[in-house]
Amino acid sequence: MKLKSLLFCIILSITAFGYAQNVSAPKYKYQYRMVQLDSTYDAKVNPKLAKYVAKKRAQMEKQMQVVIAHTDAELESFALESPLSNFLTDILLNESSKYVNDTTFDNLDLSMLNFGGIRTSMPAGDVTVGDLFRISPFDNYLTFIVLKGSELRRALGRFNDKFNAPYSGATIIYKNNKPVKITVQGKPIEDNRLYKLVTLNFISDGGDKLLEDIQYEKIEYTAMTFRDFLIAEIKALTARGEKIVGKKDGRAVFN
Repeated sequence: MKLKSLLFCIILSITAFGYAQNVSAPKYKYQYRMVQLDSTYDAKVNPKLAKYVAKKRAQMEKQMQVVIAHTDAELESFALESPLSNFLTDILLNESSKYVNDTTFDNLDLSMLNFGGIRTSMPAGDVTVGDLFRISPFDNYLTFIVLKGSELRRALGRFNDKFNAPYSGATIIYKNNKPVKITVQGKPIEDNRLYKLVTLNFISDGGDKLLEDIQYEKIEYTAMTFRDFLIAEIKALTARGEKIVGKKDGRAVFN
């Protein structure tokens, strides 16, 4: 990588004299030289390393170009709800339970992502593995949470037009930019009931402050990244002869 400013690397050549018995501190001889790191080093390419990198790049590009699905129209992502964010949260809610080794989460109530984690739209036509890497470039892992209705109400009740997240399984009606009615699976939230939420470790650990200070009754982390989950489930969707479809459905309503 070319460096705009001059950096210096001190290379230390340390030779130990050895340790004398009953002597607590070793003795060293120090030598150093100044090496200027600039664009000069860009011209000195190691042929073997360059060949290896080129080979790996070609393999990666081939994998990224694999078509795994098809859409009839571009799916965009934007707050408060959008075709792409609805599709992603729906597939997360409906298909993620198989990736956690805990029957507690067999029947999930809702899912939640963050708009910042959806980096681009899904193109119309063929959808490739590379498209999924561009949409979800982060290594965030599926995380499953049990929380009381009172805590869920507190989390969703903080949403407004500037602070919100994509979700599935819930409907929020706003008035004067505040939630006035929140339902989960079509029913009002019960404060003492336990609800099961699937999200990402980034969010569960306080990312974007979506679940900041929210108390969990139980949390289960998995080793499945959201991106790998999407690739696997979209391949399965295609194998069933289905296309990717996303649309707004009124899960976030502003009056």
